[in-house]
Amino acid sequence: MRCFFGSILFLTLLPLSKLMAQNSIEKYQSLANELYDQSKYTSAIDIFERLLFFGTDKQNRSIYLPLARCYNAIGEYEKATVNYNNAYNSQRIDTIRYDILIESAINFMMDKDTSLAYSELLNIPETGISHRINDKLRLLMGTLDYKSGRYQSAKNHFLAISSLTNANKKEVAVFINKAYKISRRYNPIMVQWMSLIPGLGQAWCGYYKESANAFLLSGALVLLFADVSYQYNLIDGLLSVYPWFNRYYKGGITKSYKLAERKRETEKNKLYNSFLKSIPPIN
Repeated sequence: MRCFFGSILFLTLLPLSKLMAQNSIEKYQSLANELYDQSKYTSAIDIFERLLFFGTDKQNRSIYLPLARCYNAIGEYEKATVNYNNAYNSQRIDTIRYDILIESAINFMMDKDTSLAYSELLNIPETGISHRINDKLRLLMGTLDYKSGRYQSAKNHFLAISSLTNANKKEVAVFINKAYKISRRYNPIMVQWMSLIPGLGQAWCGYYKESANAFLLSGALVLLFADVSYQYNLIDGLLSVYPWFNRYYKGGITKSYKLAERKRETEKNKLYNSFLKSIPPIN
C-alpha cells in the first residue's frame, strides 16, 4: 500500500518538478540576457554555459546566438565562431540563418580573417532575399573588398545597396577615388625606394621623428667612416664602421616599408569611417 501511494505521489510531483526546472532555466536565461544588455559579458557567459549543460536541445537553440555575441564582445573570436555555427545549424528559418551568417562574418573580420569572412557571406544567395539582408551583404562584401584593395569590386557592392540615394552614390565614387589616392601615396614599395635617401620615406609618410633618426644616424656613421678612413686607412673604415652603417641603413629601408603599410591602413580606416557616416545606417 505504501508503495502504491508512493508511486502516485511520485507521478504527481514529476510534472511539477519539470515545470519548476523549466521556470528556473527561463529565469536564469532571462538573467543572462540582462547581464548581456548591461555589457557584463563574462558573467553572462558563465550562466549561458551552465544553461547549455543542463538544458534540452530545444532550450539550447535559444542560447547559442547570445552566447556567441558575448564571446565576440570580449574578443574570444574562436569560441564565438563555435557558437555561431551551432546557432546556424540549429536554426531552420532562412532569414534568421542569413543574419547569423552576417554576424559570423563580422566576427571573422574582427579576428582579421577575411577569407573565412568571405566564405560565410558566400553562403547567402544574391537573389530571393530581403532588401535588409541584401544591403547588409553588399555593405560587408564591399568592406572586405575595400580592405583587400579591390576597389572597383568594393564600389560595385556599395552601389548595389538599395537604400542609397543618388547623393549617396556620388559619395561612393568620391570615397573610392580617395582610396585609390591613399594607396598610391603610401605605396610601401615606392616608400621603400624613397628611403634609399635616409629618412625620406619616413618623412613622406609623416613619421618625422623616425625620419630625423634615420637621417642623423646614417649621416653620423658616414662622417665616422670618413674620419676613420682619413685617420687610419680605408680598410679600417670598412671593417670598423661600414658594418654598422650597413645594418642601420638597411634597417631604415625595411622599417620604412612597414611604416608605409601602417600609414596606408590608418588612412584607409579613417576614410572608411567617414564614408560610413555619410550613408544611411544599415541595420
